[in-house]
Amino acid sequence: MEHDIMVVGAGGFGREAVWTLERINAVAPTWRVIGFADDDPAKAHGSLEGYPLLGTVAQASRDYPGAHVLVAVGDNAIREKIYRSLRGHDFPVIIDPSAEVAPTVDIRHGTFIGPKAVVSVGAELGKFVIVNARAGVGHDSKLGDFSQVCPGATLSGHTTLGEHAFVATNASTVPGVTVGTVL
Repeated sequence: MEHDIMVVGAGGFGREAVWTLERINAVAPTWRVIGFADDDPAKAHGSLEGYPLLGTVAQASRDYPGAHVLVAVGDNAIREKIYRSLRGHDFPVIIDPSAEVAPTVDIRHGTFIGPKAVVSVGAELGKFVIVNARAGVGHDSKLGDFSQVCPGATLSGHTTLGEHAFVATNASTVPGVTVGTVL
């Protein structure tokens, strides 16, 4: 059974997220992408990647009240603000089929794990975390809500990311380090 899903964010990450949804559907039809919502007036009408532009986030939320939502916005603070503005929607975990995620990983809602990412045993991913393409999360790491690991970055085992922490492209951590403030 396919579920309706709207992608919030009609930028680069939103387009990547749709690509992942299409890759999931190629394995097992799961998602019916209804389109993109974005507050940028230039992205209010027309189409993107073959899907309709649905208008503002508030408008799309009203027009599609039962749809699942993937908040595909790279800015951690804006991703949180959008999440807090939406009510009545489910925020699924989206995992690219090429990603490797250990069965003992704890993942909260709204999190996105991209193509060829690896998340090792005992890791904990908070809500609305992004583990982008080819990123690695080592064993027993803890990623705070709305944090992000950019493409190619690697977190060694026992790394802790605070809320809104940002690990840049191709960066790496040593085992046991804490990045950002942990509440």
